Amino acid sequence: MEGYPSHYHSAVEIIICMQSDYVVIVNNEHYTLHPGDILIIPPHAIHKLICTAPGIRFIFLVNLDPYTSFQDYKTMQPIFLKAHLISPGTSRHYELLYNNFAKMIEIYFQNDIFWETDIFSLFFKNISICAKEYFGSKNTSGASISTDVQKEHYDKFSKLLIYIDEHYADDLNLEDTAAIVGFSKFHFSRLFKQYTNTTFYDYLCKKRITRAQEMLAENIPVTSVAYETGFNTPSAFCRCFKKHTGYSPSEFRSKSEQTKIEADFH
Repeated sequence: MEGYPSHYHSAVEIIICMQSDYVVIVNNEHYTLHPGDILIIPPHAIHKLICTAPGIRFIFLVNLDPYTSFQDYKTMQPIFLKAHLISPGTSRHYELLYNNFAKMIEIYFQNDIFWETDIFSLFFKNISICAKEYFGSKNTSGASISTDVQKEHYDKFSKLLIYIDEHYADDLNLEDTAAIVGFSKFHFSRLFKQYTNTTFYDYLCKKRITRAQEMLAENIPVTSVAYETGFNTPSAFCRCFKKHTGYSPSEFRSKSEQTKIEADFH
């Protein structure tokens, strides 16, 4: 019956619903988890777990710090900017993903030698599957696309997302950013929306807010956070932060790590 009030932490959280339904609110978005559903919650996202009936779930807390320096991590930022639901209806690789998470649970409780390495290998395998599924499903017409075209698009957007990750605090604009991957701004806008499910400017804002959440958790002054994440004024930063998280920067900072779940993996 236990739920958890609004909180956040630096680890990515994975909730696997085993019995009964659970309502999870992540940055003001509601998710109803049914048995078998899996929800991946990105680091520093404010979330709340509501339980109205006795049930069973497994919760993983995974420290992504060793992975954030990887080029792949920067490329797959679109799937880490909001909660990612995995269910039979949302993933064609659901069974494989679920079985890998189940194996992680089994390994954890066996407590055998090198259990951390075995668990992380399965976790990264699942993240790779989710990312390949995400990028592989993106095409304009809805028809299947060739492997060569898919690879070409991936290469271009990988380069672009890495650039944004490294320059999000700069004064980026649509036309100059489109030129980096050799697209007109109109073609770029269409493909960017297709690959990230959002506009260029909204993605850039979310990227800045994600970094701001990390900085606020480190008790850096709000004004400094605003300017260091690319906002022209603290007021513009506060409006954008509230829009994407539902909280003001000061309210977010006041949310200490309230979860009673101890990190399973470090």
